[in-house]
Formats: sequence, structure tokens, C-alpha cells
Amino acid sequence: MSLARSVLTPASSRGLVAAVARLAGASVSSSSSSVGGIAARRSFTTTSADSIKVAAADDGSATTTITVAIKAGPRYESSPGVAHALKNFFFKANHKRSALALIREAELYGGFFSSSTTKEHILLTADFLRGDEDFFVEVLGDAVSQAKFARHEYSESVVPLIQSDAEFAAANPLVSGFDQLTSTAYRNRGLGASLFASHSSPISYSDVQHYAKSVLAKNNLAVLGSGIESEKLAKLVQQHFAPLSPSASSASTTKTPSTYYGGEHRVQYAPAHHDSSARASFGHVFLAFEGAANGASPELAVLRSLLGGESSVKWSKGQSPLSAISAQAPGATVSAFNLGFSDAGLFGIHVSAPHERIAAVAKSAMNALKEIASQSKVDDIKRAVAKAKFEAAATLEGRAASHEAVSSQLLESGSVSTLDSVFSALDKVDASALSKAAEKLLKSKPTTVVVGDVHKLPYADECL
Repeated sequence: MSLARSVLTPASSRGLVAAVARLAGASVSSSSSSVGGIAARRSFTTTSADSIKVAAADDGSATTTITVAIKAGPRYESSPGVAHALKNFFFKANHKRSALALIREAELYGGFFSSSTTKEHILLTADFLRGDEDFFVEVLGDAVSQAKFARHEYSESVVPLIQSDAEFAAANPLVSGFDQLTSTAYRNRGLGASLFASHSSPISYSDVQHYAKSVLAKNNLAVLGSGIESEKLAKLVQQHFAPLSPSASSASTTKTPSTYYGGEHRVQYAPAHHDSSARASFGHVFLAFEGAANGASPELAVLRSLLGGESSVKWSKGQSPLSAISAQAPGATVSAFNLGFSDAGLFGIHVSAPHERIAAVAKSAMNALKEIASQSKVDDIKRAVAKAKFEAAATLEGRAASHEAVSSQLLESGSVSTLDSVFSALDKVDASALSKAAEKLLKSKPTTVVVGDVHKLPYADECL
């Protein structure tokens, strides 16, 4: 789940011919692993370039996207908020270019750079016209191996960006709600670390500098590409990432298992003065249970699709249990979510509705989950499996989503699951397996977060 994102410069002018020469005779070790037997256009081939994991999918498009994924998200941070600060410190001055020079060159090529953060990783992304790979891979390599991390840039550029991101999160009940949900479920440790730095835990310049030094290493990152041949990307990575340290600090990259605790948290929220829309003043309830690691439970993927909440036809109500609940409560929206991380997960329901109706809607949504635990119709399961397959395939088709998913698998396990294997696992889900998965969820201690007027919003025991 990637929420914190910043952009260096938007796409603008026409691309120029790249000036960086290729590395002659580069030695690249290769271990091919295709992802997605259904559509070869979006199959990733994995290779290794000087111990850096590389995956690419050449779909023949006119644009290319390259992402550097670093195992340096909040889960691994040395102090609260330092991962958020580091995310905003990339694409500033390095030993080859000033920040202004980087912006000007990126605009001349017509591409743009961006950075984002998930609970476990920092993602640095370049989007550009096919043919300009040399320049953009060079800049990505410089970002992780040649950055100056200048003190004045931290004060003048990074800190304002941190504050802006935090203000955005606080003003968006969905963003703040999901962030508080993980923080409550895991007690602010590991996966519970917030995506955003807090005013209550200031981050110093030296904190960020030391964290960057400990996590920026060849064995702690992966490079993903779409719209580029894997062999070409591997050669460019070997050339431009060469100065990078071979090994990251073990203290910074050691994963401590995240223990699920559950609990309850209430967030006071009121819309901005200028936002007079009715929906802006709605309350939000997040009800979650201990789920499973990403890809570890196809039953939960099917359960999420079965509960639904969204419609397959625009301007109409869906036929899923949660869609029916939304239709009966004017203005309410109810949807299921399944958050999977490398070794844990959260499954639950999000409800948005007027404060006076939200308790009843949330209770109805929980009853729908309990009914599935007791019985599920064969036709409903068949529909849910088809929808889960579509969602898995759609993730692979989208560049941002596929890069986030594939990079996570490469960094955590060194391999990538094929779409065929995902489909096969989903096809095996039946009524019995679905009921058992739902029953297991409900046996765990719930995690409840409410956002809105806390004087009117329900408590956990009033919804369950």
C-alpha cells in the first residue's frame, strides 16, 4: 500500500538523444523467470546485475518506466519518521548534478522522477520516452550512490515536503485511517510504524544521513523496468549502480516479525472550512482482523471479492453483500479490503456514512462477514473467484502496481510468482476453505479505527 508520494518534475519537453555510452562487455548473470503465462506482453524476466536483482517486461510501448525499490520503508527505520524523510531527500543534489540541473535535464528529456513509500519499501521511479534509458538509469543510480544529502537542502526542501505530506494525510480520512489501522494492529512497531513523520518525533539531519548510509546497498534493492529489455536494463544497472556499497547494515535491514495485537483507536476529524460537501463530513469506521502475508491466502483474496462493495457497472449498485448494504443506507459506502505484507496482513471492512447511520451500517457489514463464515453459495464463490482473478491480472497490467508487487517479491523472496500459479490457487478455493478462512479471521482480536466526530462514532463492541 503506497500512500506517501512526491514528484520531482512533470513530463514536459521533447526527449533528446542520451549521451551516456554503454558499458562494453558488461558481465551480467541471468536467471530467467517469466511472470504471467496468460499475456506475454506483461511477463517479467528476472536477472541479476552485479548482485542487484533486476526484472523487466518489454511490452513494446513508446514509454518506459523504471523503479528502484529499496528495503528501507518505515518497518526498517532506525527512528520514527526517518524513512519518510529519506523518501523526500532523493533527487536532490548529487556529486554529478545540482538539483536544478537535474530538473532541467529531466524536463529536456520529457520525463519525470518520483518517490513513494510503502510500509516496507521506498520506491524511486522514472517515467520517460523509450530510447532515453541511459540518462534516466544513470540518474537513478546517482540518486542511491552519489547523493550529497546536503544539510541546507534538508532544511530548505525536505522538511517542508515532510510537513506537506503529514498535513495531506491528516486532512484525508482514508489515508489517516489506514495508517492508524496498521499502527493500532501492530502497536507502532514494525509494520505498525507510520508512513508519515510526526511533529512529536522530530527527525534530525544526521538521523536521515545515517539511515541512508545503512540501507543504500546493492543487496538491499531491486530494479524493475517496463518498456525495456531485461538484458539492456541489467547492463545499465551494472554500469550506473557500480559505486553503490555491496552490503547494507544488518542492523537496519533485519526484519523483526510483526506481532498482531489488535485494539481500538479514535481519530477526531473535521473537514476543512471551505469543504461544504455532505460527504466530507461523513464518519469512517475501519474494522480489521489478522489476515495473511501477501499471496499466502488465496481464500482471503476470494473473500474480499465475495464481500465486494463496488459495482461492476457504472452508476449502478453491485450485487455483493456489502453493495446491498450500501444500497439500503443512502449515502453510505461499504467495501472490503485485504492488505498483505511480506509476513503478515490485515483483512477488514471500511464504512463511510453519516454519523447517525454509521453504527447500523457497520454492524450490518460485520453480519455479512459472519454469514459467509457459516455458509457460501457455489455461484457466489464462482463469481468471486473470477473477480479475484481479474484483480490479480489488472495488478500485473498496471505499471505502478506491478512494480510495487514484483519488487516486493524480489526483495523478500528473490523470486516472483507467476500469474498462472495465482490463478491455479484461486481456482482451488471452495465453500469449505472460504468458511474456514472467515472463521479464522473472526477468532482474532479485532482492530477498530474510527475517524470523524468521535463523540458520535460507535465503539468496537457496538459494531461487532
